Amino acid sequence: MRILIQRLRTWLVAFVLTISTLPAGAFVLSNGEEAQCHFMHEGVSGIATEIWNAYENSNDRNPELGRAVAVMRMNAEGWPTIIIDAEAHKRTSKGTPAIWDFVYFHECAHAQQPSLSEIEANCASYIELERRGLMNYHRMKELEAIHLSMLILPEEYGGSGAMFWHRTLQCVAQSRK
Repeated sequence: MRILIQRLRTWLVAFVLTISTLPAGAFVLSNGEEAQCHFMHEGVSGIATEIWNAYENSNDRNPELGRAVAVMRMNAEGWPTIIIDAEAHKRTSKGTPAIWDFVYFHECAHAQQPSLSEIEANCASYIELERRGLMNYHRMKELEAIHLSMLILPEEYGGSGAMFWHRTLQCVAQSRK
């Protein structure tokens, strides 16, 4: 009986891990709406694939994520794929809903324009949240606080969360001119 339970448990874990890495249909925003990342480049249009990486052990976390909670990568066929840390989303989405909307549209901006810098992708995300009515003073402050908590970042992010956020807001202001 014990062996049967162990095999069933092993099968169930393998099944859950397989299902959790399959492409999802649409990202659910904090307001309950579904969003898909539409893109067009080099004469090809479509919807970016989403992979929700679920895991029980941090060693099983998708290595593409590095230290990030989400990334955009081109798959083997050159199709934009957004990989999301499902465990981080599960742990934090209720307490910080604006950041996940922001992260999703940041990665979608990379899928739509792979040449965007990190600051330009942040800028595009901010503008998309505004366009959808998902940006207000409180959400902006939530996003600011999260950025300010990132002390040291690679240079492509401005070197710190404070600079990353500062340059994001500069880009947003410039886009309004």
